[in-house]
Amino acid sequence: MRRRRSRLDRLERDVLNESRSLAPVLRQVIALGGHAHSEPLRTWALRELQGYEGTDTPIPDYRRLSAPLLMDGTAGMYQFRGLQVSMFDLPDFARDDLGAELRLGQGVGQIESLLARHPDEAVKLGPPLAAELAVFMSQSSTRQVHRLYWAVHPSALEGVLDQVRTRLVQLVGELRAAMLKGQQDPTPEQVAQALQSISIVAGDNSSVTVTAPVAVTHGRGSAQASIAETTRRPVLRRLPIVWTSVAAVMAAIALTAWITWI
Repeated sequence: MRRRRSRLDRLERDVLNESRSLAPVLRQVIALGGHAHSEPLRTWALRELQGYEGTDTPIPDYRRLSAPLLMDGTAGMYQFRGLQVSMFDLPDFARDDLGAELRLGQGVGQIESLLARHPDEAVKLGPPLAAELAVFMSQSSTRQVHRLYWAVHPSALEGVLDQVRTRLVQLVGELRAAMLKGQQDPTPEQVAQALQSISIVAGDNSSVTVTAPVAVTHGRGSAQASIAETTRRPVLRRLPIVWTSVAAVMAAIALTAWITWI
């Protein structure tokens, strides 16, 4: 009689298939985590599927990317595109959150979709309040800023997906090493033991022991992806501060214009 293929068998088959999308694989991990009563495993897989923005779960270090912050606009009769933004170009309240490094917060399905549609194009990631910041940056300069965005090379996005797949392969390997011969499904204790060798973040914001190789940077920005002329705005950690500052400045500009008119 043919042996039933276990959850772990199916997971191993799919994760080792490089052409297989990560999204359905991560759904299998959620089911496996539920069967093994592992909240950290379920939380990590769910966050990788749905994204990290708007949650209390910190974005993993392997989702921190180096990318230039660029701007499009005009200076007199001259039109410029893809001009790199200097830290001195940014207002004081935005310098801590915007720069040449960002935190990638969207789900793996979105990342895979972007790479499939535009494999050879830089992905443009818009910071929050990009339009308001562009207006603010144009107030005290002869240069008019029309757009702000990070330009991320496709290889950087591929690297994030590779980090996720590597952790899934490592999970399978650790579970295989912990399970007894002929055992079909891992026990909760075996899953907990396997997680000690994998870099994930638990739902209570605590980190499981990290031993997997991680490409660490110190980016402070975070973004959601868009391609070509489409920019989707995510939330920065200091968004309330930026929002308040921009609102105050725009109000001051409006008041000045009203007084001048009077």
